[in-house]
Amino acid sequence: MNPLPSPLAERTYTARSGIHHPARLIRTLARDLWNARHLSGQLFIREIRQRYRQSIFGLLWVLVPPLATTAVFVFLNARKILNIEPTAIPYPVYVLLGTLLWQIFSESLLAPLSSFNTCVPILIKINMPREAPILAGLAQVLFFAGVQLVPVIGVMIWAGVLFTPAILLAPLAILMLVLLGTAIGLVLVPLGGLYRDVNEGTAMALKLAFFLTPIVYPPPQEWPWSMLVALNPVSPLLQGARDLMATGTMQDPGAFWSMSLITLGLLLVALLVYRLATPLVLERMGA
Repeated sequence: MNPLPSPLAERTYTARSGIHHPARLIRTLARDLWNARHLSGQLFIREIRQRYRQSIFGLLWVLVPPLATTAVFVFLNARKILNIEPTAIPYPVYVLLGTLLWQIFSESLLAPLSSFNTCVPILIKINMPREAPILAGLAQVLFFAGVQLVPVIGVMIWAGVLFTPAILLAPLAILMLVLLGTAIGLVLVPLGGLYRDVNEGTAMALKLAFFLTPIVYPPPQEWPWSMLVALNPVSPLLQGARDLMATGTMQDPGAFWSMSLITLGLLLVALLVYRLATPLVLERMGA
């Protein structure tokens, strides 16, 4: 006698928003994030293969932007075209670390938009965890960050930078920078899925924000530039990560930890916004 087949899982669809039951919504979100791990891994591998399928230099292209930007600003500073104040560490290392950390943040912000738009045809046709593309994009950012950090550490050793035990906290600081970018990107995903202008505007805003963040120059002390840096949410996380890697001591640990807590709260809100808005966006795009 054949055993009875296991009953299918029941799924109830309702017009009532899940925001009316926030605790249940958060539990469901955590469950789906866990269930999406295998699919997100497959999407991550597929994206890496497609990205470098016809590339000769492969992962070397990941290193070109920070190295090229560093070379330009080091040249401008050496020729006195820019009047950069002295930094606590050699200026080339200062710029290289700042540029690399900014690129990690930028990629983490753009990754949700790119991953979601790439997977829209699949999301419309297949009932799959909608968090899978986001996790795949996050995995790409962390993977490329690891690839970029290896030669940077070599440059720091060559420049004579002394490492301290505090460098062990640097991955945590970099992770907070990635999570901040991911949270902002998640908030932009619903609009980016409906309007392509959001992607173009985000890329333009990142280019402008580069010069409003102490990446290639020390934090200014004069008003109003000091106020712009203080209001920039990226500044405390980027400076904290660079300080831990290069000197082992944060200049403003209070601002770093405060922004880290804000980042975690913003990430939770962004995940909820993404989860509630994605079905409506997919319905609009598939119509």
